[in-house]
Amino acid sequence: MRILSTIILSLAAVLPLIVASCSHSDPRTQALISLRDDVQDRLEELTPGDWIVIGPTAEMVQATMVQEKESLSVLATNVSTLRETLDLMESQGKLSPRIWVCRELEQPGSKKQTPGNARLRTHLKELLVGRTHFSVDERVIAMQLKLLKAPRRVLFIHTDTHQPHSSVGIELDYAGNQPPTTSQPTSKPAYRHAELKP
Repeated sequence: MRILSTIILSLAAVLPLIVASCSHSDPRTQALISLRDDVQDRLEELTPGDWIVIGPTAEMVQATMVQEKESLSVLATNVSTLRETLDLMESQGKLSPRIWVCRELEQPGSKKQTPGNARLRTHLKELLVGRTHFSVDERVIAMQLKLLKAPRRVLFIHTDTHQPHSSVGIELDYAGNQPPTTSQPTSKPAYRHAELKP
């Protein structure tokens, strides 16, 4: 009986270490750690007026006329990537996100046409609570990107979410929506839709 209790205690002590080592070797966990490092580096370079676009962004890339664009590819979902990016932004406290979500994603449709959209919508809604966001047609996000001019930059983060209309745009603004007094104010983008005015 004493031997059995010793074995059980030994397993109880070793099990958390095994679980921890397995979780760090998980490709998705490693991808998010790598993503966090990459985005953190790039957030240092991005300024108000720049954009981050997360998701299957092929059409968005084509729509963007600005020359200053970078791409990252990660083994993570749109929601996980968005969460990591917003957490980093909020922890740094220098930039404020204005989030653009495709309205088409909110349309229920049939499960055959949009598999996984219901779960994606649910997670996205939870993440958007209390944050400035717009729900617009996907072409409106593409249009805003097309209107960008130098020195504006766009960072595209390609995820492993492949649902149609699942791209999320993040327009960067000053934290607290106030430009610093030491630099010249950045001109606001021209919105063509009245409901998009902040």
